[in-house]
Parts: sequence; C-alpha cells; structure tokens
Amino acid sequence: MLTWVEKHRPRRLEEIAGNPGAIKTIMSWLDKWEGGRPEKRAILLYGPAGVGKTSCAYAIARELNSDIIELNASDFRTKDVINRVVGNATKSGGLYKEKKGKVIVLDEVDGIHGRAEYGGLAALIKLIKVSPYPIVLIANDPWKISAEFRKLTLMVEFRRITERTIVHVLKEIAKKEGIKTDEKALRIIAANSGGDMRASINDMQAVAQGKSKFGVEDVAYLKMRDSQVKIFDVLARILKTESIDRAREALRDSEEDPDTVLKWLVENVPMEYKNSEDLSRAMNFLSRADVFMGRIRKRQDWALVKYAMDLMSAGVAKAKKSRYKGFTRYSYPKVFVMLAKTKKSRQKTREMALRLQGREGYSNKIHASLKVITDEFIPLAERIMKSTEMAARLASELEFDLKDIELFVKSKDRAKEIYQLSLRITHDRLRKQMKGDRSKQISLFEFG
Repeated sequence: MLTWVEKHRPRRLEEIAGNPGAIKTIMSWLDKWEGGRPEKRAILLYGPAGVGKTSCAYAIARELNSDIIELNASDFRTKDVINRVVGNATKSGGLYKEKKGKVIVLDEVDGIHGRAEYGGLAALIKLIKVSPYPIVLIANDPWKISAEFRKLTLMVEFRRITERTIVHVLKEIAKKEGIKTDEKALRIIAANSGGDMRASINDMQAVAQGKSKFGVEDVAYLKMRDSQVKIFDVLARILKTESIDRAREALRDSEEDPDTVLKWLVENVPMEYKNSEDLSRAMNFLSRADVFMGRIRKRQDWALVKYAMDLMSAGVAKAKKSRYKGFTRYSYPKVFVMLAKTKKSRQKTREMALRLQGREGYSNKIHASLKVITDEFIPLAERIMKSTEMAARLASELEFDLKDIELFVKSKDRAKEIYQLSLRITHDRLRKQMKGDRSKQISLFEFG
C-alpha cells in the first residue's frame, strides 16, 4: 500500500510547505548549477525528522531534470563502496537520454563517524571536491560530522513545521483522498506531531483508514500520546533505519522502559520485515534481548540492560539487508491486550491469596507463601469448589466466610448454599468435639 507521504510528496521546491528561508537558499544554489558550478558542490540539509529534507532532495533532482542516485549511511561506511557506487555514478552518463545528469543523495550522513568509518568519510570528502554533479546530504544532527566535512558543504537548516502549515497540508490531502473532516480534528493531529509533517500525514492516514470521514472523536486518542517520543516513532526509527547510532538513539529517547519496547518490537517486527531471513535474524536478536531482560529481573543485575538495549535496537536495525519502504501500521502488543482482559482475574487471584495468607487485615487461613497459594492452592481449590459438598467441607475446614467463597464461586446463590452447608458441617464437627470433650471429662471424674 502506497503511503500518503509518498503519494502526496511535493514534486517541485515551491510546493514544499514550511521553511521558506531554506527553500530560497536551495533555489539560489541550484541557479549556480544551471550557470556552471557553485563554489560548494554539496548541500547539507539538516534538521529534525519530517520537516521536508528528503522531499527537497527529490525536488532538486526534478528541478535539474536529473537522475537521482540515493544511498544511506549504511551504504557508504567504507572507501571501496563509496568509490564503486558513487564514484561510478559521477563518471557515467544519465540513465535516460532526456536527463541532463545526476543528483547524488546521501541520507543519514551523521551516521558515519568514528575510526571504523574513517575510510568511507575520507572517500566521501574527496568525492565532494571533484564531483561534476550536485550532492545532497541529509542529516538530523550535523554536529556529529567532522568540521572538515561540514566546511565543504552549504549547510541549510530545516526547522519544525508550524501547526498552521501542517493543518493546511492535511486539508489538501484529505480533499484529494475524498475524506471529510473538520479543522479541529486536524489541529489535534498537527499539535501532537511536534512539528513533524510526515508524522502528521501518517497519523491522518491511520485515522482515516477505511473511512469516508473522521472527526474529533476519532483523533481523541492522540491527546493521550506522549508529546516527546511516541512509541510508534520509536518503532519506526528502529525498524526503518540501518544506522546503528540512530537505532540506539531512538531507544534512548523513548520514555518507555526497555521491557515495554521489547514487547512492541516482538509484535511489530513481523509486520515490517517481509523477508524471512531478515525476520529470522531480527527475532533472534529480540530473543537474546529477552534472555538478558529475564536475567535482570531475576538477579537485579542492571549492568546487563545495555546489552539488551543494543540487541533490540542496533541488532534489529541491522538484521535487514535493506530498508523497507512504505507505510506500516503498527499494532498494540497482544500481550498487553491479554493482560488488560485478565486484569480483574489477576486482581481476584491476588485478593484470594492475600485473604488466604492472612495479610492486609485478613485472618490467617493458610500458612504458605503467596506464590504457593497462587500457583498451587488456588487452582486446586477452584476444582474442589465445583462440587458443592466438597466446597462446603473445604470452606468449613479453612473457616471461609461468604466473601471467601464468592471469590471462587460466581453464582451468589450457590455461594450462599455452600456457605450454609459449611456452617452446618462446622456445627456438626464442633458438636461432636464437645461430646467427645464431655465424655473425656466424665471418664476423668469416674477415674477420680
């Protein structure tokens, strides 16, 4: 399914919403290419996600009527790859005769830094100096890149899109898709995006899926989402990237605990990774992360959490051979749904255990740990309670009151029946004991 982000992506620079100053700078740089070659052959578009950097890169190629050669950070970590892929692209002609040349687009350039990738970075710097074609570099954080690299580029900052601009774009897309909506609903979507146009469009597509119209009630859930880094953003940043640094950063930025993110990934990796080998590798990393999380819970050894986080972020991101494009609708983990459905049942079981153990103000009935009562006694008692007579005998033996019995028996009438029968059993037992005690007393008197 084609995402609305791709379907409605601006084709020309003047169509791009927001950041007019950045667009003006880019157009001025393009004019210099039309007249020859600018002083700086590479332009670095930087800023937060979803503000139009990639759309600008594609629009630049169209403005110049050129083929586009697109790579990301994971493709140019070594000198050989740079020389083979990008170097050849600058030497050969266009793919189509009507095209004038090429535009080389390199995404996630802030992901290549450090000694391990120095060869690739050095080759890229050399390439920028000699390239006959425009090079468009895209980054979130340009300050991770070396100063030498930055000096070779025209740096253009993209800022977060205003809510007003986002609402205008959403209106236009809704109109083209034949979907009726109201401005208040669109304002809620825009406000919750944090200035991220892509996130806003994806949110609207998710809300409008299968509908001819939507309103405030359909987007109300967005108000409950965290305004910083939402779990869906964390998933997308891990599953859509091949950059180890970006995957790690996504997990660090999340306000969810690692165990929660792990459950979300287990649920959604199969939806994103269509290749069976990619899926197998990713699930293997998640399985190993789960083992570490289990050890942390058991031993309280929090030094292990960094290994679990690396496996579920960097490991999963690098498990795929290439990025999966297109919109993926992520799902709420089934384990959370199951826990929500069984919450009352689990609370009931805990209350049973507490009452039986005599904690929190209850009288003591069973001398055992909560775990033993929960795992062993309660399941056995539930089976015994299916028989009215056996239930009454158990209730009598453990001195259950009516509320105790109602924990095991759904029918209040049957619970009362069991309770009344248990009282008779208790009464009979006490009467027999009293008779026995009197007999003993008589025997003693006779002996005396």
